[in-house]
Parts: sequence; C-alpha cells; structure tokens
Amino acid sequence: MSANPMNPKAGFAVIFLSLALFLASCSTEPRLTSLSIVSVDAWVKRNNPDVYVEPLSAPTTPMTAMIVPFQLTQNINYMKLLGDQVTKYVWQTWTRDRVFPKFLFEQAQVPMSTPQAVALARKRGVDLLVTGNVSYLLAGGTRGDTSISLSIDIFDVATGERLWSMAHGGRIETGQTRDYIFFAKQNRMPEDPVYAVATVLAADMGGMVTNWNYGHKPPPPAAPNPPPPPPAPGRSL
Repeated sequence: MSANPMNPKAGFAVIFLSLALFLASCSTEPRLTSLSIVSVDAWVKRNNPDVYVEPLSAPTTPMTAMIVPFQLTQNINYMKLLGDQVTKYVWQTWTRDRVFPKFLFEQAQVPMSTPQAVALARKRGVDLLVTGNVSYLLAGGTRGDTSISLSIDIFDVATGERLWSMAHGGRIETGQTRDYIFFAKQNRMPEDPVYAVATVLAADMGGMVTNWNYGHKPPPPAAPNPPPPPPAPGRSL
C-alpha cells in the first residue's frame, strides 16, 4: 500500500512558513520592484587566545590590579588616541566582568617603561599591573572590515615577575550581499566596530584571568589522540 503523495499546496505552505520564521529573526527592508533586503548582525571572527605565560597556581585571595594605556606599535595616525581607546574598552570589559575586585585605570599622558609602571602600581596599592600592545588595528567603520590584534601582559608588582602573557586577534567583516530567490542577505555592522571587536577579545582573555584570580583553575588541555591500533595479522589496509 503506497502512501499518498504530499499535496503541492502543503509543500509551498511549509516553505513559506520557514521563510517567515527566518525573516522574523532579522530586520527586513521590503521592496516591490526588487529583492527584499535581510540584514543580519555581523559577528566577530576569532580563534582562541594564545597564552605564552600563565601562573601555576591561583592566589589565596583575589588580587587587585591597575591598567596603563596600551602602546600601538603600528605606524598610523592618532597612535596614542587609538591605543588609549582600546585600553579603555579592555578596562570597561574587565570591570564589567569583575576580573579583579579592584581595577584602576591610570591614564598616563607620557608612555612609561614596565619598571616605571610597576613602581606606580605599587604606589597605588594594587597587586598587579596590566600592560598591552596593539600590533595591528584596521578601523573600517560601518562600510569596511575592522580588525584588531593585541597582546596583554600582567605583572606582580611585589616582585616584577610576569604572571600572564597572551595574545589575541579578531575581525568583523562587512561581507558581500548574497542574493537568494526571494530576498538578499547582507551583514549589518555595529555603530562602533572597534568597540565590538576589542570588547569581544577582552572578554575572551579576561575569562581565563578571572578563573585564575578567583581560584577556578581550568583543566589542562586533552592529550593528543593516540595512534590507531595496528592491523590484525594477515590483513592489509
């Protein structure tokens, strides 16, 4: 006994319902003479942070910190302004996420060496110093791609020892408009792409420091997969 074939009208109804649910999650710009535009929020593309130095154990009590303006090593206009801007975004993100119970922002007008910054942090009465470098910054605004690469170092102000050293990078792309049968999809850029990228990178790196600072040591990475077993005697691959 064969099943009855699906009614073509029912099939079109399913397709129309699926399309309606998709469009409901996005903003649309309906048009009568051309394809409707569906705008989807662009997201920050990145990998996991690279960690070069990290502590072997967590502190007995959560530690306080001070951050100084990051140095922008790329030779572009408004180097100090952009470096200060990225630093502010990192400070705001780590303050929001409570990475440290007390987190000061020292807005120094003159760049300081690491020993000078460590001495100033010790004078401010905090436990740690946060420094950083922005090695690459491309600000494309709302019509171009934006990309940031930065590194962060954290020092113990009592000993001057480097406790953390890590690097991260990410980008947000305008992308190309993709045409479909009933509509065209395009990325919707945030009003401040530099803020969007910097805060995501800061949250990624800050999560690891938060776990350490409050005693939640993450487990070590899994060991590499073991090699496959040898073939049974008398059998070939």
